Amino acid sequence: MSPRARLKKFFDTASRSKLMIYACVLGLIALALMSWSLFDQGWIPVMVAMSVGQGIGTLSLVLFLAIAIIDLRRAEFRPSLPPNRGKPDDD
Repeated sequence: MSPRARLKKFFDTASRSKLMIYACVLGLIALALMSWSLFDQGWIPVMVAMSVGQGIGTLSLVLFLAIAIIDLRRAEFRPSLPPNRGKPDDD
């Protein structure tokens, strides 16, 4: 199966609520790691925050963007303006 077909299958079958839960949990974990580096200024917490925390936070952002793409693919777009019906007869 090609990567494009796998991605299409993922966007068609993914559960938005589960992805949102994963994105939120990963975001909170990344926030905790980055906050740890603020309170303990040793080199290990700073390196963990800059590498692991940023990686986890980026994964959280990617999951959130996947949710937005899934919503846009499922959305029904309607025109914002009503169709032009012409002039009324009494003019």
